[in-house]
Amino acid sequence: MSESAGADLDPERHVRSHRVSDFFRLERWEVPPPAGEEEEEEEDPTLGARVPVDDHVRGPGGGLRTGGLLTAIDSVGGQLSGIAVLPRWIVTTSITATVSRLDHVGPLRLDGEILRRGRNAVVTGIDVVDEGADDRPVAVATMTSAVLEAAGLDLLVERPVVVPMPPARPGAPDPEEFFGIEPGDGAVTRLRLDDRLRNPWGILHGGAVAMLADTAACRAVLADAPQTAAGGAVAAADVVLHYLRPVRVGPVEARCRILGSRAGRTMVRVSVHDVGADHRQVLLGSVAVVAARAS
Repeated sequence: MSESAGADLDPERHVRSHRVSDFFRLERWEVPPPAGEEEEEEEDPTLGARVPVDDHVRGPGGGLRTGGLLTAIDSVGGQLSGIAVLPRWIVTTSITATVSRLDHVGPLRLDGEILRRGRNAVVTGIDVVDEGADDRPVAVATMTSAVLEAAGLDLLVERPVVVPMPPARPGAPDPEEFFGIEPGDGAVTRLRLDDRLRNPWGILHGGAVAMLADTAACRAVLADAPQTAAGGAVAAADVVLHYLRPVRVGPVEARCRILGSRAGRTMVRVSVHDVGADHRQVLLGSVAVVAARAS
């Protein structure tokens, strides 16, 4: 689910909800239409973002962990879709990301645009480049969001949107610790649901689910065939995530199944379940896992 999806806004949770974006230090800005341009109809907004590649979020591939990249994509696509449908808002239903490089200099820049805005759904496209490497392409993503009524809430969004980059945090934890992903190996990985990971509506942040899928898929591959990894290190690359239901109770389990390997890529099916809500399935996705070769 996106950072701004659900119902029944809790003001205290609204403050806490920024912690996930702050962890990755995500900067965002709305790109207004060209000055002096006459608009015959309302023009869809575009959104830019920048995320540094801090040491504590680097993965075995040498760049930003794919789960972190998906967190940034979810935040950008969710905010862009949300402001496009005001006074309604959105909930993320799927993200498809093709990752071309795992080694990044940073910062990474994300450029988001509305591909289709319908009555009940919004489709956004997000391109990701490495500004520190002369805008070298890093990933492309497509994100679909369902449009929801805001349950009587008065959503106050100052336009144009400008969110400055949060300051660096010395001694920041790694993503597993921050997201409450328990240590372990094998086909099942568990996440403890802490209130600081909830969005303003009390739902687990979509970025936390994405990081869980990343971690779980890599652990499953290492447990199944550790010899396939260079030096025992693997990383998530291309990812498809379908958000089926919100996570409200926890703990959360990612249950993985190896589908097969070809051309150095192992495909993993990831099914995520809310254990505290009768083990209901909340996400189904696939993750391509590759041997990590940091340069």
